[in-house]
Amino acid sequence: MKPLLESIDTRFGTASKHAFSRGNTLPYTGVPFGMNYFVPQTSDQDGSWFFDPYLPIFQGIRLTHQPSPWIGDYSWLLLTPVTGQLGGDSLFHRQSSYDMDKASFQPHYLKIFSLRYQIETQLTPTCYGASIRLEQKQGKALSLYLHAADELTVEQVDKRTLALRQEGKTETNKNPLTMFTTLQMNTDILAVNQEDGDWRIDLADRHAEIQLATSFISPSQALLNLPQEDFERCKASAQADWENLLHRFDIIKTGEADRTFFDHCLYRLFLFPQTFYEIDESGQAIHMDLSTNTVKPGVLFSNNGFWDTFRTTFPLFALIIPEHYHRFLEGFLNSYRDTGFLPKWLAPDERV
Repeated sequence: MKPLLESIDTRFGTASKHAFSRGNTLPYTGVPFGMNYFVPQTSDQDGSWFFDPYLPIFQGIRLTHQPSPWIGDYSWLLLTPVTGQLGGDSLFHRQSSYDMDKASFQPHYLKIFSLRYQIETQLTPTCYGASIRLEQKQGKALSLYLHAADELTVEQVDKRTLALRQEGKTETNKNPLTMFTTLQMNTDILAVNQEDGDWRIDLADRHAEIQLATSFISPSQALLNLPQEDFERCKASAQADWENLLHRFDIIKTGEADRTFFDHCLYRLFLFPQTFYEIDESGQAIHMDLSTNTVKPGVLFSNNGFWDTFRTTFPLFALIIPEHYHRFLEGFLNSYRDTGFLPKWLAPDERV
């Protein structure tokens, strides 16, 4: 059998449409209970169903916080690697195709080859971001488009660092939800230009390793959240995080297909709720209280609907990952302290 993580194809259960669900899931690459997940986007025409495992279109890597298409996404960001000048400003003009059979969709690792631009994109996650490798196979210089539904601003901090800010409205909070993102390159940035609301970043080389981190607190916190290791060490760390949880069961007398199915279900189990707190310079947990728009101490979590999970995932969490379960309960209590009520749907804007 393959190593455990390599046997999990995150596309399992993703072939859904608005009219017919076959799982209503996304092929998330991330660390367990991470603050962000990463998904290749195949279409911008189907709303929350932005990934189709049978559509060989690649519009870019989407940083997402969408737990369910019925709930929708928030603070999402699409990163599209390209080369050369394009014939238009829309995602349609930027998109490429990819070989679905040669792509890697794993919990800790994503690899896609853009046939149009001859760019290999690799991504491995951290709790607050990712390490990304881009390689243009024909020697052409790389460019990167940034696209979001929110109002997006980009500031060049130095010749290799960008600071992003995107601000989105929430349904129930009077204060906007602001996400700060830092992109740090290992190659020089030649140009930063806004094109019809989106941003194009031109790089100096055909190779690029990009360290990405987000924060819901401040630009300086996003900088603090950057991965502190190179791509391979980030990948090994993410693999260790997953295997620590997935190996808590010993499965005996089962076929390879049954074990793969079981491991995939375990992978799904350890995705939600998502982290919504950060670690400050002194090593203390802090979070943004959106009801008052102030930073408060303690942990907080997001993206969990209790009517789906209070008799399913949480009793199992109590048995197999008590160290995480304790933190979840502490986060729910902090949500009560911030808002005055226990959440029904745990999200920055209490979706329902």
